[in-house]
Amino acid sequence: MAGKGGNTLNYNATTFSEEFLFDPMNDAAFKSLIRAEETRDVVTGVLSDLTPIPEEVMKESQFTGGEVPKDILKEKGMVSDIVVRVQDKNKIIIEANRQYSENMFDKNASYVFKNSYMESNVGSNLYHSIIIINVDGFNHFHTEKPILIFNIRDEDGHVETELYTSIHLVLENFDNPKYTISERVRNFMEFFQNKPDTIANLKEKYKDGEMMAFVNKAEELSKSTEFINYYNYEENHESEKMDFYNTGKHEGKLEGQQQRSIEIAKKMLEKYPLEEIQELTELSTEEISNLKESFNMTREEK
Repeated sequence: MAGKGGNTLNYNATTFSEEFLFDPMNDAAFKSLIRAEETRDVVTGVLSDLTPIPEEVMKESQFTGGEVPKDILKEKGMVSDIVVRVQDKNKIIIEANRQYSENMFDKNASYVFKNSYMESNVGSNLYHSIIIINVDGFNHFHTEKPILIFNIRDEDGHVETELYTSIHLVLENFDNPKYTISERVRNFMEFFQNKPDTIANLKEKYKDGEMMAFVNKAEELSKSTEFINYYNYEENHESEKMDFYNTGKHEGKLEGQQQRSIEIAKKMLEKYPLEEIQELTELSTEEISNLKESFNMTREEK
């Protein structure tokens, strides 16, 4: 079975293959590249350009999350996000949004607010600001801008609080000449908007630039059996989710949104956790539980 990037999902990584196509927006690839020590200078420079945090402060920050799970099949959905802690008072969460799904940004915002509450000391003057960097492989807001910044503000533009900021890097707009962005951010966006390609082609394309740090890390990763298993798992996982979504959309289109959601949920019940089914369908916990109970009863009767 082949994934979105064109790689064979049962790829044998015991020997390096020149034909392996590396997609930097694959969840395994993205997290491994962003958290790597070898790419830290590039990443901290980009984050500094995107935020008010000085680069010398950003370089002292702590990167956590994104580790390759020891047992992928047993830890499905348990790979943590990349979190950058800055001076114990700022937290940056970096998300790769490869394909849009319903409720995606609601889920991300809910996660951010939960983190903000857990990190803050109620009754003290210390509150942690959280910035979420969304690297978007789609243009959900139909904008020409390469960067969108969202704050909590009123109709006159007054910002209520600086505790939450959501930044979207719209990858397809990285080279729009109408907007001025830093060269580092533009290069970063250009690299991650790449279609799946061989390591050899990436090395030729970036041989004279700072993005070579990502290419060198990608080459190292592509020779690791552990990473390739993780990569292929994510390709399969992403492909299955979209198959479920598109099949349910087709089968449910005559019955409206609710029926479409039910069709999607039915197809996901056997293999996916409740949280992911909710993300794609917007069904309540009770509705999904009822569907699961009915599904189990039908399977027992067979």
